[in-house]
Amino acid sequence: MANDSISQKQGVINKCPNCGAPIKAFASVCEACDHELAGVGANKTITDLVQRFNEIEEEVAKTGAKGGSLEKEVVARKARVIRDFPIPNSREDLQSLIYFIQPKIQDSIKPDPNAEDWRVKFREVLNLAKNAYKGDAKTRADFEEIERSLNTTLAGSLQTRAKRSPLVAIAVVAVILLVIAGVVGSQMDKWKQKQCEEKYAVGSATEKARLETVLKQADAFHKEKKFADAQTSLNQLRWDYQEECKKPESDEAKVQWEEKRKEMVAVVQKSEAEAGAEKKAEADRAIADKRAEEEKQAAAENAVAAKQATTERKAATSKEW
Repeated sequence: MANDSISQKQGVINKCPNCGAPIKAFASVCEACDHELAGVGANKTITDLVQRFNEIEEEVAKTGAKGGSLEKEVVARKARVIRDFPIPNSREDLQSLIYFIQPKIQDSIKPDPNAEDWRVKFREVLNLAKNAYKGDAKTRADFEEIERSLNTTLAGSLQTRAKRSPLVAIAVVAVILLVIAGVVGSQMDKWKQKQCEEKYAVGSATEKARLETVLKQADAFHKEKKFADAQTSLNQLRWDYQEECKKPESDEAKVQWEEKRKEMVAVVQKSEAEAGAEKKAEADRAIADKRAEEEKQAAAENAVAAKQATTERKAATSKEW
């Protein structure tokens, strides 16, 4: 029936309706008067496409391909045909092609496997048609309405995909939710990081001030030679503040202040040892001085005793005489 219809349309235009001159089969323009012949180019193009598609399916079937492989090869071959078929020039033929292609690129539950290829071709046909009908505001408006109807929104596409495959729709929604959650989580992490850094700035400053006070106190005890008190103070010279977001900085501060503590402890211990040695030397000198004084006193007493003994002997000898 389709072939009969095409034949009837072709039979009507054996002669040019404008000048009556004979015309060639499927000619789009009368060679005698340049009159544009409608209903020829598009119908021939559509007929050739349908015929070529049928041939492709038969050719691929003969290769023994089945299932997904067969469908994939058919789609690939049809894509090449769709991309390369010539577009007629007459206005009515362009319009016929538009209405032929339009259903194939509309988003539906069961889309045409070559929908994207048809969409590219549709753009070419539509652009030519809009240019051909640039003086026909109503027809151009119809074309623009068709164009707008094909520009589906994201929500509409998702609804269609949901009808085609609920699992795919669920997966898409899940991905969107994950992206949103990721963005929210990232912002939350940044906010927490900022809060932590601000807290660390205040806390570390306070801790540093505390340790500097302890260090001054220990130094004062050291100068006063209160070594035990200095050691007690130095035991508190340790970095005790930490925030997880600034762990490397906290660890570095711990190391630095531990080095200061060890240096100060060594200084105090050395001073304490020197003070002990000096004190012992003073004690030894005192003992030596005391011993020397005792020996001097003993020598003086011995001298007095010797002198007295000598005097007594002299007195005894004189009496004997």
